[in-house]
Amino acid sequence: MKAAVLESGKKSLEIREVATPQVGTGQVKVKIKACGICGSDVHLVIHGTLKCKHFPRVPGHESSGVIEEVGENVSRFKKGDRVVIAAGTSCGACAYCKAGHENLCKELGVFGFDRDGSFAEYNIVEERYLYSLPDAIPFDQGAILADAVSTPYHAIRYRGNIQDGDTVAIFGCGGLGIHGVAVARALTSGKVIALDVDKGPLENALKYGADEVINLKEVRNPGKALKEVSKGIDLLADFSGYMSNIEESLRAMNPGGKMVLVGIGRQPLKFQIPFILIEKMISVSGSYGSDRRAIPELIDLYLKGKINLTHSITSHHSLEELNECLEALDERKGNPIRFIIEP
Repeated sequence: MKAAVLESGKKSLEIREVATPQVGTGQVKVKIKACGICGSDVHLVIHGTLKCKHFPRVPGHESSGVIEEVGENVSRFKKGDRVVIAAGTSCGACAYCKAGHENLCKELGVFGFDRDGSFAEYNIVEERYLYSLPDAIPFDQGAILADAVSTPYHAIRYRGNIQDGDTVAIFGCGGLGIHGVAVARALTSGKVIALDVDKGPLENALKYGADEVINLKEVRNPGKALKEVSKGIDLLADFSGYMSNIEESLRAMNPGGKMVLVGIGRQPLKFQIPFILIEKMISVSGSYGSDRRAIPELIDLYLKGKINLTHSITSHHSLEELNECLEALDERKGNPIRFIIEP
């Protein structure tokens, strides 16, 4: 089969023929129809700030496709089924996995990093990593449910415990944050405010239902700017990884407010704890990936018309165009959200 392969020390992917993997017990062979390019793929390939355990490696962790073959002991799926492949891997046997919180598993991994991913014609995955994809959802939009949408959903729905009527601030409107705007819009009738340093992502945020946008290059104090457009923030979700903006926004938080940190920037996170955090009893939590609840619930929201991912797909490309897409995403050429590879 044809695949995009990353070799150790390389800053681009090689498109070449590799052996087609074989189905084992409890596994299925998925013919990949769509695979999204994530910012973490840029960090892996171009910058090397994220690492693989072993090389060579086939990246790609946001994918959907059609089951072509099933192995022994596969009971929930059959040949021809449309599926989404979860982005994360786990042991499947620990207390966290059994409770449905795979993203807390000590053996947590990611397709395309800890094992081969879906920038390839086929991928072999265990049945437990699959979710049925209804015919009403296109493969490209289904693929990005695996990470670009499920990661902010987990952060806002479960870590942030969003309530209807909450006023929500979303910092960073890239591939994850823009879907944080969409999720917040789907889950609250309160005001949704998007903040970013670039005009393009803020324009995207308005398309996804943001009531207000704030260009961080044009304000001296994000907290003051938030107070000017709201009566206070109930939930702040950060997808930027820049803590200075978040610290300055604490004064805009309502008593009992919640802050959820998702973004991983290029600089270490250093969080000063001012008295106001204690005084207002503001809770701060981290959120990584998602668990088995996210994708089925997102599919339900999609089918009910609560989430629209039409604007999420920037363009479709072949494997041969993958390196060019990675460079475009790194440089933010054309204000992209998700490039889709169709192997």
